[in-house]
Amino acid sequence: FVILWLNHLGSCLWWVFVKNYKEFAHSQNSWHDSILAEVDVPALVSNGELDAFWYVSGFYWSITAMFSCASVLPPTNYVETVFSISYIIFGMLFGSSLISSVAAMLVDFQMVT
Repeated sequence: FVILWLNHLGSCLWWVFVKNYKEFAHSQNSWHDSILAEVDVPALVSNGELDAFWYVSGFYWSITAMFSCASVLPPTNYVETVFSISYIIFGMLFGSSLISSVAAMLVDFQMVT
């Protein structure tokens, strides 16, 4: 449950970057522009699915960045790069802490039995 919640928070942060890309982007390229070039936005708008699409894209980015440290959505400017690196480092720390705590629980269980 905690993993899904953290990935939800990551996708919400990613969505903030996508929605406010003009404030953060110092170059012409951004995640927003690269995704819009690949997606049929008018169809999503007419179906009322645009916000859901952005959230699901962010959730996918969050999961892939946290666990595999790779994504099909590479950063395209300085701010996105800093955000991605920070999120990947957080994911590595979270993953290693999770593995460490499970290993400690297994050792404690083995010591009891």
